[in-house]
Amino acid sequence: MEQPWDYLRHNDPAAAGILDALANDRTLEDIDRARILTAVDHAAHDLEIRQRLTAELTTLGSAAALHPSGLRTLPGTRFATHNMLAGQVRLGRVVPTANSALMRAGDFGIDHDVLRTSLMVIGPPGSGKTRSLAIPIVEHLALASLAGKASLVVIDPKGTDFAYDDWFDITIDPLNPTHGFSLFGGATNADTAADRLTAALLPPNVSDDKAYFKDASYNALYDCLAPYHAAYGAWPTVKELLALLRASQSVHDQVKAALKGTPGAKEWKEHLDNRVRQSQGSHDPAASLVERLARLDRPALRKIFDHQHRFEMRDINRPVRVRVAIPEADYPEASRVLARLVVSQFVQTASAPDTNRRIFKGLVIDEAGRYVDDYVARGVQKVRSNNAGIVLLTQTLADFPPDVRPTIFGSTGCKAVFGGVDPETADHFSRWFGDEWITQNTVSRGQTSSITYDDRTIFTRRSGHSEGHTQSVSSRRVERARWTPSDIITAVPPGHALMALATSDGNRVGPMLVNLRN
Repeated sequence: MEQPWDYLRHNDPAAAGILDALANDRTLEDIDRARILTAVDHAAHDLEIRQRLTAELTTLGSAAALHPSGLRTLPGTRFATHNMLAGQVRLGRVVPTANSALMRAGDFGIDHDVLRTSLMVIGPPGSGKTRSLAIPIVEHLALASLAGKASLVVIDPKGTDFAYDDWFDITIDPLNPTHGFSLFGGATNADTAADRLTAALLPPNVSDDKAYFKDASYNALYDCLAPYHAAYGAWPTVKELLALLRASQSVHDQVKAALKGTPGAKEWKEHLDNRVRQSQGSHDPAASLVERLARLDRPALRKIFDHQHRFEMRDINRPVRVRVAIPEADYPEASRVLARLVVSQFVQTASAPDTNRRIFKGLVIDEAGRYVDDYVARGVQKVRSNNAGIVLLTQTLADFPPDVRPTIFGSTGCKAVFGGVDPETADHFSRWFGDEWITQNTVSRGQTSSITYDDRTIFTRRSGHSEGHTQSVSSRRVERARWTPSDIITAVPPGHALMALATSDGNRVGPMLVNLRN
């Protein structure tokens, strides 16, 4: 039987033999099998990785190629059933209904290829969208990270929904700052750093007459970041950046002094002088940027952004598990800026040409309507081709800004909606699920006539008078909604969701009713 590690038999028969033995070891955990097979696949394309894997197989056996955390699985009982070799998680069971007559009962799950198209989940409070969908998906991606197949970033607005021990390598929490977060997402040049920070801090949409101020804010940020990075080879802290933007004479002088002897020092100094002239005008176009950045200049938040051990978004190109707790009750506006930074940096990193396409990169956003703008909505389509996807959970479509709704709804390939949603959301999903052709039968028997749709009696009528016992049947094809807004609001039972899926190559299935408690 052909094996994925057959390429080792010629150059390293000992390693191939170890892998043969592991393949026949029935006591081996599913995570171990998935992790080792992933390492074997990566080693096929990289001599250095292959040599390291061979050495570890020889000395460690089934413990080879461990995740940096040292974990071989997650502690405790699993919330869902996972197929780690196929990258699948079981979420529930399909329930056949008259609205989806072609759907058969059976297990329902999703895999990484489906998640690449991104998933929108909408349900009212208490519907179970976090417990039934988000937690199993997060658990699966955390396991996949241990297997070397995925990286994961979770935005947790409540701070408790995803707070599971050992599920994450890094927890970013302003109220408990054990790890920090990079304002600039690991950018290596001032142009990228200015773009990432401006996109997160400034309003996503401005009128044409105000677009100048947004562009000028970006230029002002670049005028400060580029000289500082050229002088020190690092990015400024929040306080230093605010001082640079406010054109503090002492800070500008310090940077200029550090630039002496640096290639291009004259040009960098001109950028600083340009920022001074801009700030002294009657209307400083960077004023809004300064005010928003000042919201991050709080003691607890400075500990996050100036932390010695900061998470940089470019780290999602390796198997890493990150949870970002958002303390909205303590810092509502600043927390929103932090979440927007995380989301925009993820999209920018995952859509970059140099991103690691070998692993799946997942972002799960609870209360997504607060943090998604048009830039992120359009980015959902870009990350798909780089083996990344986003799961967005919210209570209603109205949580998204009006100008963002069409883009974000159209960009997400997979949809899930729970019963009890508002009429506008239900109507939107009903139209998206589409119509179907059904048979309408009209049967007349003596004094009564009835209309049935696909053997379901819908209406019975009694005529004024009739003679005899004649019967006539007429049929015609009519078009009706697969799921009407009323069906979505009232006919989806608790613990169930209507789900439609898509794959990265454009195949689609659904909508189907799924029992998520099964």
